[in-house]
Amino acid sequence: MVLDHGDSHYFRVDKPLLDANGNRIEGFTRVETPGDNPQSQSNEVQWVSVRVDQRDPEVFSFQPEIIPANLIPYQP
Repeated sequence: MVLDHGDSHYFRVDKPLLDANGNRIEGFTRVETPGDNPQSQSNEVQWVSVRVDQRDPEVFSFQPEIIPANLIPYQP
């Protein structure tokens, strides 16, 4: 099972859920994608491609895809 959500953060893939005994629930994966951040006035919206391979024990793999026009230039 995969939960995908956009947020005002950065690209992240993790397995955050624990059962009542503190064991990680390996069958649940969270994917967080970069999104609009009104607080910082950034609109660094990107996207993530998902590959599904039933032969792979992880089943899902994720690749961030960058939209150059949405990147915020570094300004020292």
